[in-house]
Amino acid sequence: MAAVYKSTLAFVLSLLVGVVLAGGLGITEGLGRQAAGRPNIVFVLTDDQMPGTENRMPALQNNLVAGGAKFSNTVSTYPLCCPGRATIQRGQYPHNTKIYGNSEPQGGWEKFQRPGLHRSTMATWLHGDGYKTGLFGKYMNNYRDRLIPPGWDRWYAWNGVDEGWTSVNDQGNVKDLDRQQADVLVANNAAAFLENRVQDPGPLFAFVNFGAMHQPFPYSSEDAKKFKGANVPRTPAFNEADVSDKNAEIRRQGRLTQGEISTLDSDYRQSLRSLQRVDRFIGQASEILRRKGEMDNTYFVFYTDNGAHFGQHRLPHGKLQPYEEDINFPLIVRGPGLRKGVVDSRLVGNHDIAPTIADMGNAGAPGFVDGRSVLPLAQSGTTPWQRTAILSIREPDLNPPPRWETLRMRDEKYIRFQNGEKEYYDLTADPYELRSDPGSVDPGTRAYWEGRMDDLRACGGAECRTAEDAPKLPEQPSR
Repeated sequence: MAAVYKSTLAFVLSLLVGVVLAGGLGITEGLGRQAAGRPNIVFVLTDDQMPGTENRMPALQNNLVAGGAKFSNTVSTYPLCCPGRATIQRGQYPHNTKIYGNSEPQGGWEKFQRPGLHRSTMATWLHGDGYKTGLFGKYMNNYRDRLIPPGWDRWYAWNGVDEGWTSVNDQGNVKDLDRQQADVLVANNAAAFLENRVQDPGPLFAFVNFGAMHQPFPYSSEDAKKFKGANVPRTPAFNEADVSDKNAEIRRQGRLTQGEISTLDSDYRQSLRSLQRVDRFIGQASEILRRKGEMDNTYFVFYTDNGAHFGQHRLPHGKLQPYEEDINFPLIVRGPGLRKGVVDSRLVGNHDIAPTIADMGNAGAPGFVDGRSVLPLAQSGTTPWQRTAILSIREPDLNPPPRWETLRMRDEKYIRFQNGEKEYYDLTADPYELRSDPGSVDPGTRAYWEGRMDDLRACGGAECRTAEDAPKLPEQPSR
């Protein structure tokens, strides 16, 4: 009996010592998962990337797309840099972050910081669960501060007006930055973060933000001869012939001139060249992790802060439109236990990224999060998915385009504009959005969709998931 008592006492004491050393039960559980091989997470985010250009990135295709899942129906809830980045970090719709622009009073770093939104993000959730975290490159538009936001161990953030790539905050030290070399330095510092882990072998989260493919499209000399002769894809939407079905702003647009088209083609080639820096980093990061034997235990996430158009529907290069070029850029994920080489058309959104990354690290997401983890979809093609719609919006300001709201369904899209105009597209029959026909939808269905828009504009947390999961069509009264 004495021997049993001593053995039991020793076991209990060992547990108590473990809890004390770890600083509490939660961290003890985290250390247990770490010992079992907790995964790394590398999140690569580009800037203003046009859908389809990801296919011109060979390292991305070979390392992530071929080895992971591509969500082809990923909706941006607000196709502008700062609103998108706030949503990506917190998993909230823009009406809950209240970030509607890139600078004050509608948005920017000041509006993200002042109410304390920066204090609870995917970084703090992972950091609180034992991850070593690092941010590299663009953080929030107009971030100009020596403050390092909570949750970040390694901080290499662009620090300046607008996109911010004229100076950098490197661990609290602000120094000048050459825009031409900004993406190169992002890649170098992020690669060093992945490489130099001798003293801290635990799991890491790297959030790597590039300026490509944002104007003015800086690229390396080694890429100068690439993509010669490449032009903006001449889809039926390019310089659209008949825009009589579109909203008033587009109806006022004349067809693009040959000079304007030549400029678009030139900018498009330069933007593809700028993306090669991003692509090389993906290849370099993959090589580092393979060499360390960690590639199979690393999640990669690839996305952009918003899409962009290059001449579609007669529009010059830009964003902030409700069309697919601006609001539907694919989310790509690769990692342990995920399906490989699959394209999944189920409806996901940029507000799903933060809870997905938290799920990857087995960290909890707060109750204010509106989105949901898509990790189960990446793991199985048969996972139930009840979502039938996501809301994408654009709030009014002093600049066009006008305010609009889009109810994006899996195969359809309903848009209402500030001036009362409506557009409707059947994306299966009309993927290039050439034939808007809201009159083809019966009034009851239109009223139901507009009610769903109103519900989504007012939702928060679990209410948003309920509103997104509502039936696609109004229920018919029983006879």
